[in-house]
Amino acid sequence: MTIPESAYTIILIIATVILFVLYIIGLIRNLKADSSGRRAYIPAFTVGFLLCVYLVLNAREMSPADFGQTILTLALVLVTGFYALSAYKQANVSAKMAEEMREQRIMESRPVIIQKAVVETEAKFAAFGSREWFSYFEVYNAGNGPAIEVEISLMNKEQTPIHSHRETFLRAGDPPIEFTPSELIDLEKSIFYLVCEYQGILSRGIQTTWYQTWLPFETIESSTEAKFYVKPGELEFKEVQERERIDVFGSRRKPR
Repeated sequence: MTIPESAYTIILIIATVILFVLYIIGLIRNLKADSSGRRAYIPAFTVGFLLCVYLVLNAREMSPADFGQTILTLALVLVTGFYALSAYKQANVSAKMAEEMREQRIMESRPVIIQKAVVETEAKFAAFGSREWFSYFEVYNAGNGPAIEVEISLMNKEQTPIHSHRETFLRAGDPPIEFTPSELIDLEKSIFYLVCEYQGILSRGIQTTWYQTWLPFETIESSTEAKFYVKPGELEFKEVQERERIDVFGSRRKPR
């Protein structure tokens, strides 16, 4: 039985529209993937769409043998594409797992520099009449790994460095570094920052990561003795790239 020309034309139009709709749906779904996924999916969808359109438009002129061979070729292309897509996804999963394992190693060995406010003696602590004010700071590594290129900076309220101290290496468990603001500069009652900038052993990658610990504090002059006391605020932890560093010692300008 021969299909009328008008009916065949309608079938071609319907088949082409269905293929086009499926093609658009596939594009929309895969445009939501990452850029590497789009590079892999969009050409495959385009080739598949054009091949199906060609098959529909030329099906009437093709012999049964040619039609069967074309179907087998299309099936082979689909199977090959499926395996290629599976390999691509598996490679992405493996790369993601490797990156997660690296990040886990970095977190397990990451140093954490803490600024702790302390008092000289309990007697002076009680005599001052407030448990919010302290004598000086201790800076120590509370993490699991060593910190390198440690820069400790005292900053004014404009966040301009006033005084800085550098340690090449600070291990977890090392004795704390004492930092007494009143001995470093003549302070006035104001807001200051004690900032530590440092790296971990494993933080030197494609994008070098630096860690910063910011501690704001207030100062007040003792009414009974010529010295200052400090009132610490809340610690803030940051991760910055090379261009965002404080870099008070100008290490970025040193030859490498």
